[in-house]
Amino acid sequence: MSGILRADLSSAALRRNVAAVRGLVGPGVALCAVVKANAYGHGLEELLPEMSGVVDWLAVTLPATALRVRELGWRGPVLAFFRAAGSAPRDVVASKVEELARQEVTVTFAGEADLDLLAGIAARVGRPVAVHLKVDTGMTRSGVLPPAAPGWIARLRARSDIRLTGVYTQIASADARDLGSARRQLAVFDEVLAAAGGGAGLVVHAANSAATLVLPESRYDLVRTGLALYGCYPSPEMERPLALEPVLRLCAQLLEVKTVPAGSRTGYGLTYVFERESRIGLVSVGYADGYPRALGGRATMRVQDRDVPVRGRVSMDQAVVDLTGVAGCEVGDEVEVISSDPRSPHSLENLARLADTVPYEIACGLGRRVERRVVASSPKLARSEAAAGSLERPAP
Repeated sequence: MSGILRADLSSAALRRNVAAVRGLVGPGVALCAVVKANAYGHGLEELLPEMSGVVDWLAVTLPATALRVRELGWRGPVLAFFRAAGSAPRDVVASKVEELARQEVTVTFAGEADLDLLAGIAARVGRPVAVHLKVDTGMTRSGVLPPAAPGWIARLRARSDIRLTGVYTQIASADARDLGSARRQLAVFDEVLAAAGGGAGLVVHAANSAATLVLPESRYDLVRTGLALYGCYPSPEMERPLALEPVLRLCAQLLEVKTVPAGSRTGYGLTYVFERESRIGLVSVGYADGYPRALGGRATMRVQDRDVPVRGRVSMDQAVVDLTGVAGCEVGDEVEVISSDPRSPHSLENLARLADTVPYEIACGLGRRVERRVVASSPKLARSEAAAGSLERPAP
């Protein structure tokens, strides 16, 4: 290993996931890759070249990310979820949004406070500012409320300094077993569109990854897929119409290997007791790197093609694994921390379940000490005998 903590990012897996999602939604629906939060922790700079030519749009949250994708050479459409007048001080926000407008990034319009700001920016850049109107259909975050939305659509269509090019909403619970709430939000959104005379000439969108996968009625003109493109399902409760392939495999190193006597305790709080003489390994990953502290005593890692348990509490920079019975382990050996096999006990989804969180949180938490690199194909997958067999994958 060239670094003591490394994320291998499979370009082949990413492209297969893109192909699978495109096959599901059909040819008439644009695919927007959500790359906020450093591409969900996977690495924006590493993965953006792999997305060029295979996705239609990018979506980001922060202005800095939108500008960065332009610097990296992306020339396609970009939507910033960042609301035009969404934070203070106003002059700083205006400067950021002006730069977005100059770089032809579409910004989110979410209410009256955005009007004057955008009008001033349009005057300075010498052209209309492109916006998508966000409608709050029930998630109760940003966005105009449904009764006011048709009026806003009409007002924005009539302006020459603000160019309304789309309208969207965010579905709160498409990853739940019961999709009733998600469908009620979509019904409200449809009522808004009908009251506005339809969405002709606008890009209409509502589907995040979960909705893209399980709610065909949410797909409209465009789907915003983040986690699904990176190969994970947002929730274990969801139906799984596609065999998504995790893009990320996280590997660390054995920093130390030693034998400890029976009765030895390990980790802060000395919470784990080795009941027999044991061979242990110190692994170069901790919660400072995004590996959850909650996984201590719950998770496994993989060494020499064997799954080994994590013992004691995870520390800031290190974790301890039990290597008893695994022959030939040496300092410097590779340790698979997160597997790219969705059936592995330490896949991203399974680790999230063990830590009582969601895959997003673990992936987004992967820190700066992780060396990220793109590999041409998926690394060797960890398979137990019970799970042996080929993965069903969509054709590229």
